[in-house]
Amino acid sequence: MQEKYEKLFHELKTEENVGRSWLSTEQVYFRGTRDMPGATMHCGFQVITKPVELFDQPVFRPCNAHMVFFGAGFPDVFKSFDAEIHLYMGKSLDDMEKIVITEPTIVKIPKGWWHGPLRIVRTGKPLFFQNVLFAGEADCVQLAEGEDGLRYHYLREIDGAEGDFFRSGLKCAPWRAVNEDGVEIYTEDGSYDDTKAPDSQGCVVRPGYVTNTYTEASALLTAKPPLRPETAKMVLAVPREETKWGPWCPSPQAYFRGDIYMEDSYYNVGFQVFTAANNMEEPHFHQAVDEYIFFLSADPTKPGDFDAEIEFMIGDDPDHMESRMITKPTVVRLPPNVWHCPIKFRQMKKPLIFQAAFLNGTWGTITRKENPDPDASALFDRHYRYDYMGDNVRFCKFNRQKRCNICGACFPKMDEIDFDRLDEEERRAKEQQD
Repeated sequence: MQEKYEKLFHELKTEENVGRSWLSTEQVYFRGTRDMPGATMHCGFQVITKPVELFDQPVFRPCNAHMVFFGAGFPDVFKSFDAEIHLYMGKSLDDMEKIVITEPTIVKIPKGWWHGPLRIVRTGKPLFFQNVLFAGEADCVQLAEGEDGLRYHYLREIDGAEGDFFRSGLKCAPWRAVNEDGVEIYTEDGSYDDTKAPDSQGCVVRPGYVTNTYTEASALLTAKPPLRPETAKMVLAVPREETKWGPWCPSPQAYFRGDIYMEDSYYNVGFQVFTAANNMEEPHFHQAVDEYIFFLSADPTKPGDFDAEIEFMIGDDPDHMESRMITKPTVVRLPPNVWHCPIKFRQMKKPLIFQAAFLNGTWGTITRKENPDPDASALFDRHYRYDYMGDNVRFCKFNRQKRCNICGACFPKMDEIDFDRLDEEERRAKEQQD
């Protein structure tokens, strides 16, 4: 494979959480440019097993971010959720708000917004946590009290590699939460009712819908503190998607569909589990931003427990695609205009998490077709036609008035795939072209 493509693949190494009893024994982390030069994303796959204060004071970052709080039992992150989280966030230290999370939730954190402390108050069941940064580094800034007064202290990720990154030892400047109510716990064990999780249609922002945020799918001991509209629209109770993809992709699944689910979002990502062989997509590329595709064990507490054989196609155009075999936990970076797919899940001896993370609120593909009328233009020889399809323009094949939520009812059945036959058909087609 050409070096320019080979460097877009990175094996995710399992890290042991020695000395951190509040985490599962293993995790994987994609550390941006430290793992892959040129990367524009930084995120981890962690499972929190005990209450903990992840960071004890407000910080801000020079990049946008999203925080993900799910049950750790994939794919049903709803039924496996039983936790309570307190996160403070605001534009300024005098304008923080207390966000109480009692259900599977994604929080958008715009760059420059203060956030923290982050307290995991209760973990009735293991909690999946993902801190996603849209930058190659995880640096942040705190406002600290020093001998010479207040000063901004820049915390570099690399300085915290051997210790607790967020605890600098400096005293934070005073801050306040405008809606702090003094309540330490809002839920009891088993209080979350996963049957009340919002469905995907109830969370569509447009056309003509309002984001379903900050819902009450829990039996609370006391009411959550109110959020101002500007903050509330950045806190999404993730919808349950009941899908019909087939046994190879079990339902329900969690999917965050960017600005269809959250106004002005800049992230579009799935949390799917694949269990059997399948053949995904046709060659396509994306514009403007990077896409990252993660392959790891379906059990996030054992991310290295991986037993699959996946063929990933990547290249300059559909006529010049190269094959890369994936047999270990891996992340693939796809810069704009890089052709990729199909992805052939050839051997699936153990289930895996498949996460396609697109760094924009709108996801879309551009495919190439033969132009049926190449002489139609007097100015250009248009031998090919390029078609765009995205989640902002896709509508249901069975009901043209309904926006598609990719439920899979119209998908081709891929439960039993004969890859030997497909390989032979592709070989013959290539011979005919030559």
